[in-house]
Amino acid sequence: MKRPYCMMLALALAASLAACGGADGNAPSATAAPEAAATAETAPAEETPAPAGDFYEVDDGNPATPTFNAGDACYLLDPHIGYCLVTKIDYATAQQQVLCSVPGCAHDSDACPAYVPGYGREVALFTAGDKVYVYHSIATMHYEGSWEDYEAEVVRNHWEEKVAQAAQEGVTEEELLATYRGRYVEQSAPAGLFIIDGDGTSRREVTCTRDIGPSALRWCDGAALYGSEMQAGGKAVGYRVSLADGSVTTFALQPYEWVTGAEGNRLLTRRIVTQTPLPDPTIGENQEAYQAVLQTAVVEYDWLDPATGERSKILERPHDGSTNGSRDFYGLWDGKLYFEEQTSASEGGPYQRSYSVYDSAAGTWQDLPKPLPDPTMTLSDPAATALPEIAARQGRYLRFHGSDNVHGENLAWVLDQQAGELTAMPMEENADSGAPWAVTPCALTNDGRFLVQTTYHEGRYAYALIGAEAFLQGSTDYTPVKMLA
Repeated sequence: MKRPYCMMLALALAASLAACGGADGNAPSATAAPEAAATAETAPAEETPAPAGDFYEVDDGNPATPTFNAGDACYLLDPHIGYCLVTKIDYATAQQQVLCSVPGCAHDSDACPAYVPGYGREVALFTAGDKVYVYHSIATMHYEGSWEDYEAEVVRNHWEEKVAQAAQEGVTEEELLATYRGRYVEQSAPAGLFIIDGDGTSRREVTCTRDIGPSALRWCDGAALYGSEMQAGGKAVGYRVSLADGSVTTFALQPYEWVTGAEGNRLLTRRIVTQTPLPDPTIGENQEAYQAVLQTAVVEYDWLDPATGERSKILERPHDGSTNGSRDFYGLWDGKLYFEEQTSASEGGPYQRSYSVYDSAAGTWQDLPKPLPDPTMTLSDPAATALPEIAARQGRYLRFHGSDNVHGENLAWVLDQQAGELTAMPMEENADSGAPWAVTPCALTNDGRFLVQTTYHEGRYAYALIGAEAFLQGSTDYTPVKMLA
């Protein structure tokens, strides 16, 4: 099956959509805002059930590669023209397969249980119980209107130029139109869930009772999705979305508070705390006063029980001047919060990165190994998009990414937190560009192997399996995963 899924086409579509101005009216403002007074409402806004189980991450905020590790298999989207398919890499057989067991299914329409329209760039893919879920938020570039309107306003705008560009990439006019049709379905849909039987026999769809923006819902307790959005005026709203029927309930957050992690039966939140209320930064004349108040602001990190509203303070950090004041926060694993520190050897000189870890149980700090061997090294989210048990084990291996400053972001390292050893990842040739490319672990299996990405070609990664310890000791005894043709 032909798979021209090129960057040129993606950019062309993005440009045309931006030109039509179809912004999502439900998207949250990212502007920082005032701290709640001491008497701020802390009780749940609606009755919220206690978490059904331990929380786990289902969306790492990277829309380009939604994947999920279930311990015995990795679930991922496989791109096609105008749609994607939910697939899984079975660790036991080292094979990728479409999550569909319908006899004679061609896997090219919504009759297929694995079918996801569009790019699949604003979805969360995960498992809970014996089901596989695809949560699709309301699109950032949400479109309200018919296909005929969309075709006239978006598709046919500079159509001849688009066809010519597509032809240079081997994409026919018919395929280009099919891409737009899939994108229209994706962009015009309300928020909802595709619920697929684990054996791929069937699926059902539910529409959420409230539209929520992309990457707002990033955690699951096995029965519902959780997350938050920031609304105008600093009002923060916590969400719980039932996996059974898509019903949305809210729980209370303090003004300018974000859900930023989850572990066990608690959510991790962060909020801006100021000595005096922040003026509205959307009013131009308030900008100077707004920045002045932020000079003494701090960001407080708390554990929150979404059912009772009970919160306990973990620590506070100086506000760093960014939108939410916590650009230095990199994630949560095993009760530990990871932060970046930046220092400069001389005024105006280059910054040096280092990372510190705060143990919320012990109340102590620990530094990760420093100095870092490469100034471009940046920590990836220590939490894994995985079921709780395997996520707890996978988080032992911290991943860093970086660049040789020639071929983009192509370097990687793994820190074994248990052994205290930092290992540079081996390099392979990128199948598309010929540039050096780091072989990167992306999942840990139940039996202690890494699933690694070995190369990238025409919008798809190639994968292999290898023992985690052996890989970190330099072994290249890979078992290649047989990918779909």
